[in-house]
Amino acid sequence: MTPKLKPMFNPKSFLAKVGNGRTHTDYPKDQKVFSQGDAAQAIFYLQKGTVKLTVVSQQGKEAVIAILGSGDFFGEGCLAGQPQRLSTVTTLSEC
Repeated sequence: MTPKLKPMFNPKSFLAKVGNGRTHTDYPKDQKVFSQGDAAQAIFYLQKGTVKLTVVSQQGKEAVIAILGSGDFFGEGCLAGQPQRLSTVTTLSEC
């Protein structure tokens, strides 16, 4: 007997029903979505465009830790109880 596959989460369907706790925001190129040290209060789903995640060390050196594109989530640390953002997210294109 073949096991039934669970339906996959469909973020487009979920986000089409914007309501309490969900918002849709457009960001222009080169805009910060959030900065390292900001309060971590939301998770983001990237519907279109590209963003980069960076961190700055205590010595002031900046490192790019990820480049994310359409279909990616970021800021999920708040779901694990992180009170502050551990990185900065900046748009590389219109998002």
